[in-house]
Amino acid sequence: MKIILDTNCFISCIGKLSPYRNVFDAFLAERYVLCLSTEVLLEYEEIFQVKWGSDVTENLLARVIRAENIELANVFFNFNLVTGDEDDNKFADLYITSNADYLVSNDAKLLALNDNEFPELKVITLQQFSQMLKNV
Repeated sequence: MKIILDTNCFISCIGKLSPYRNVFDAFLAERYVLCLSTEVLLEYEEIFQVKWGSDVTENLLARVIRAENIELANVFFNFNLVTGDEDDNKFADLYITSNADYLVSNDAKLLALNDNEFPELKVITLQQFSQMLKNV
């Protein structure tokens, strides 16, 4: 299974005491493929720096980038499907480019993409994805 993980969802599943820690643990156990683009990695880095500082950010991103279960995609076309927060288009574009199974986000603007007829997107919440991993 291939997923795109919104930055805020990634942050929410890192903490050892997080109710969604199983999502990060499943990544470490290679139970799914995390799709990434340069633009998404740069956002991760920017937000992680603010939240945790340089050392934690460098260690976390090094772990992610070196993982066997990542797929780096080059996004050559911007579909501009997200309205109201154009910055989130990077996640929708990566979803389409990488042919992912799910875009995991709690962002209402991204969740609204479920109503898109073409291209069809499957956007699920972090809670749904966490539960999905528990049921497998």
